[in-house]
Amino acid sequence: MTDEKRTLLGDKEAARRLTDAGVLLLCPMCRGKARVRSERYYQPNVRRNVICTKCFTNSGWYKTEYEARLAWNTRLPILSAEELQRLEENT
Repeated sequence: MTDEKRTLLGDKEAARRLTDAGVLLLCPMCRGKARVRSERYYQPNVRRNVICTKCFTNSGWYKTEYEARLAWNTRLPILSAEELQRLEENT
């Protein structure tokens, strides 16, 4: 099973691996592409978020690009750890 599929099922370690690789998942609302956005607010601070280019769903604001990417890539668990392991064993 790919890290993308594992992340969509709620695997936080897979989300971290994708984030480390610089990958952004598609939007959870519309499946559109996402991009990182930076905004200056009180010099020299910069805040960043990830935003869908289609429906404008966003991750919220974070201090670093990594935190914004990780928040975007982390999805709520659909399966428990045991269910995920059973699914891995059957594929």
